[in-house]
Amino acid sequence: MGLFRRRTDPGRDSAIRSVPLADLPLRTPVSACGKVSRMRTRPTSGLPALVITLNDDSGHVTAIWTGRQAIGGIELGRTICLEGVATSTPDGTTFMNPAYTLL
Repeated sequence: MGLFRRRTDPGRDSAIRSVPLADLPLRTPVSACGKVSRMRTRPTSGLPALVITLNDDSGHVTAIWTGRQAIGGIELGRTICLEGVATSTPDGTTFMNPAYTLL
């Protein structure tokens, strides 16, 4: 399935330039890294959606993957990097279906 892009190149981890979560620019492609502090599933328009909260020392963001109840390798306490476009929602800064790298 090519819908959810997972970066697996181990040599690429050192090249990731992450922005602190509190300073994320909105509506611009960006990379953000942090630890998974919360995971839940919720229905969105009748479809399942995996929702995680990612924290670092500066703040937190939410990532939502529609059509998924789980993604292998994403678990509480795991450090991951998200790549995508962040938007502002009533729940805070949110990524929709971002690419991710497991660290």
